[in-house]
Amino acid sequence: MIKNLPAALPELGKIKMGMKGKEIESKQGKKFRPPMKLNHFIITTMERTEDGDLVADDSLMEILKKSDAARKDNDGNLTGIPIRLLYNDIDLNFPTRLAAYVGGKCVCSGDGEAAKTRAGLTKECPCDQVEPTYDGKEKCKYNGKLYCVIEGTTSVGACHVLRTTSFNTVQSIIGGLAFIQAAAGGQLAFLPLLLVITPKSTVVPTTGAPVTVYVASIVYNGNINELRQSALGMAQDKAKYLIDMDSVEKKAKQAMEMVVESEEEQQDVQDEFYPDAIDIKPAEKAVDKKLKTKPKPETEVKKETLAESIENKQAAPDVEKTKTKTIKKAKEDLKEPEEKKPDEPIDFSKGPVPITDDQKRIIVKLKTQLKMNKEKLVEIMQKIVPGILTAVDLTTEEADVLIAALNKEGDIPF
Repeated sequence: MIKNLPAALPELGKIKMGMKGKEIESKQGKKFRPPMKLNHFIITTMERTEDGDLVADDSLMEILKKSDAARKDNDGNLTGIPIRLLYNDIDLNFPTRLAAYVGGKCVCSGDGEAAKTRAGLTKECPCDQVEPTYDGKEKCKYNGKLYCVIEGTTSVGACHVLRTTSFNTVQSIIGGLAFIQAAAGGQLAFLPLLLVITPKSTVVPTTGAPVTVYVASIVYNGNINELRQSALGMAQDKAKYLIDMDSVEKKAKQAMEMVVESEEEQQDVQDEFYPDAIDIKPAEKAVDKKLKTKPKPETEVKKETLAESIENKQAAPDVEKTKTKTIKKAKEDLKEPEEKKPDEPIDFSKGPVPITDDQKRIIVKLKTQLKMNKEKLVEIMQKIVPGILTAVDLTTEEADVLIAALNKEGDIPF
């Protein structure tokens, strides 16, 4: 077998407690789709609409709504989904972490004691960027990812995933699983459980205002004696089929450690759970601003004055030494590179400014309108910058050339 190959559980679909709302524009002119919380579950497939939204799995939801094992509200929406877990280890069923996403990437991930950044740096965790104490854009949130099998699915070997950044949900699921595991003598794998969503009254930490939130939990739909009997039956099956769960979970942990989020998944997480995250790395903000800001008229006047002073200095050797050094340094600071000839190709590899949010949106829109696959987009990009594989690594100049190329490809006015 291939060594060190990243493994991942195949996904049949997602379990959602929210969805992307309608596109709005912020005061800064940034367009985004804010998350919209739900008071029920939606189950999706892994297919997407033209807008990039996951397609609802209506057939599976209809099967569950007709099942006695599921729970529904007065409107017929799912508030309880019958599930089974794959492992006895809580951390394998529901891995959690503190994480921040910026620019469609996970820029920091920690376990509450130590964190690792995208640059490979380590720092103390949790830091002052954990909600709600941090008011900036690069917020860390509690992340949980539940892997489960939904009763009623006809495929064996794949699972459904519930992702959450709710502290209440993370706390509730971990607490519920720990309680069930204790009552079942350590057993969790394949017990008939119920994933439920319930309202909870709480307060906004920053204002103290009362608010109702919807929290997901995992419960056993029965009494403790029935739970113990189910656990006993599972333990007997394990012995009958000679299943060594310790060995299974050890291999699963090794596989989980190698799992890497795809670029698409990281972008999805930011779009749904971090809609206000900025799209450039914090360390690049100052550079980006400096490069984009046009020089003030006073700067030009000052440059001319200093240049004249330098010329005058050559005709008047008795100027003070300190003034000479100051003028010489100013001339060096203000010295501009030679202008490129019109027919000289631009060297994009030296572009210092990273691609902007607006350029990314335009590229995505053009790609969608042209019904262009990723391979075709990469082919066009590589004509501009040989070897590049993703638009995220483009500079602003390169992105402008790519946008022009895409417009020419489809003759689309933008």
